Amino acid sequence: MRYYVVSWDNLGVEFFEEITEHHPDNWAKDHLFDSIKQSKRVKKPMGFSLQSLILRAQFNTHRHYEIYIFTSDDDMDPKEIRKWFTDSPQTFADWVRVNHSYKVYSNRKTEKDLIV
Repeated sequence: MRYYVVSWDNLGVEFFEEITEHHPDNWAKDHLFDSIKQSKRVKKPMGFSLQSLILRAQFNTHRHYEIYIFTSDDDMDPKEIRKWFTDSPQTFADWVRVNHSYKVYSNRKTEKDLIV
């Protein structure tokens, strides 16, 4: 199972990162063994800040950000996912909205303005 963080707005996908090695199931075990063996230096859990993605979304409300964590099978390559959201962003967004593991943030506008 692979884990990803994805963020998009009304202009398209803005951030996509695989976080499989940083998932708690994998991170705790792997980093514990590495620190015991001292075979390599234990890094920070992630090279990006999820909080900074959320802050960006909160202060750009006009862009209707959505941030999700989702999973894929091990046989699906991240390059295939990038191709999918580049070639067909709407089907990708619809799929993630239904099949996400965790919704981090959503400012999606689902209701249309009513003109009286």
